[in-house]
Amino acid sequence: MLHLTTCRALVLIMATAVDVCQADTVGDPHNGLALAQQVCAQCHATIAELARSPDLRAPTFSELKSAPGMTRTALLVALTTPHAGMPMFTLSSEQRDDIIAYILSLR
Repeated sequence: MLHLTTCRALVLIMATAVDVCQADTVGDPHNGLALAQQVCAQCHATIAELARSPDLRAPTFSELKSAPGMTRTALLVALTTPHAGMPMFTLSSEQRDDIIAYILSLR
């Protein structure tokens, strides 16, 4: 029989895991792929099967997904903050969420 404290700890861990999983499901990856192919594919390899981006200075989406520390928040900052070589697009928050969901869905 599990001790009450152990049970509470397990419930807390499971609840946290559910919150983390739900946080990663913001946005629609299918819409994100379609949008990425329209907006991002000129510079980035947007599908996992492509090993190189059209612009060799631009990371592939697979590389972005695999980068250490890459999170939904980091991608949101990248899509909303001007940085060298990246044009600033006017995307709705839903469009940004969809692109982020797509990038995070890559394996």
